[in-house]
Amino acid sequence: MYDLYQPGASWLHRLDPRVKLLFVAGASATILASRNLWVMLAALAATHAALWSARIAWHRAAWVWRVTLPTMVLIATLWVALNPGAGPALVSVWFLQVTVANVAEGLAVALRIGALAFVVFTWLFSTDQATLVRGLVALGVPHPWGLTLAMALRYLPTMAGVFRVIADAQQARALDLSRGGPIARARAYLPIVVAMLISALRTAENLSRALESRAFGAGVRRTYLRPLHFRPADAAWAVGIVVVTGAFLWARVAWDFGAQALRLLP
Repeated sequence: MYDLYQPGASWLHRLDPRVKLLFVAGASATILASRNLWVMLAALAATHAALWSARIAWHRAAWVWRVTLPTMVLIATLWVALNPGAGPALVSVWFLQVTVANVAEGLAVALRIGALAFVVFTWLFSTDQATLVRGLVALGVPHPWGLTLAMALRYLPTMAGVFRVIADAQQARALDLSRGGPIARARAYLPIVVAMLISALRTAENLSRALESRAFGAGVRRTYLRPLHFRPADAAWAVGIVVVTGAFLWARVAWDFGAQALRLLP
C-alpha cells in the first residue's frame, strides 16, 4: 500500500518523470479551473485510457475509486442539499430544492476529486520511487531533501511491517486491542508504541552510521547509477502539455469556457 508503482515497459513508464510531473501540474490546473461536468468526465476518461494503455492492473484503478467514492458521494449530496439551483425543481422538500443545475454542479465538483486523484495516481502508478526522487532533484530540489524523501518512502513499508509484527506478538501475549471505549483501546496500544519507538531509534542510529560512512554532507556533487535522459519524445509531450494547458486556461479566462456545469460556453 505504500509503494504504488507497477513495473512495466509502456510509453507511460518510459516517459521522463519531469514530464509526468508537468502533466500532473497542468492537468490539475485545468481541472481546478473548470466546473464543467463534461470536462471532469473527459479528464477521467483520459486518465483511465492512459492507465489502460500502460497496462496498469484494473484493481489499482478500482482501489482509487474505493478510496475516493465516499468523499465524492458526500460532496455531491451536500452540494445538492445546500446549494439550491436555478430552474424548475425536480424535488422540493422543505429547504431541499433539487434541480438539474445543482445536481450537475454537485456531480462536477464531486468528480473533480476523482479526476485529481487519478491524475496523481497515473503518475505514481507508472513511476518508481527512485526515479520520482531523481526527477524532483533534477528540477532543483536539494539533494538532502530528495534523499530524505527517498528514505521516508523506503522505510514506510518497513515500519508498517514492524508494527504488524509487534502487534501480533503482543496479541499473542493476551493483549486485547478491541475491548473498551476509544480511550481504553488507545491505552492498549501503549506497549506497541513503546516497542515501535525503540525500533525506530535503532533504525535511525543504523541509518545515520550508513550515511556517515558514505560521506553524506561532504558537499560534493552526487552521481546516479541510472541518470535521467530527456528524449525527443519527452520534449514533444512537454510541449503538448504546455500548449493544451495554456489554451484551456486562456479559453477559460477569455470565453468562460467550462465555467458552467452543463454548458462548455456561456
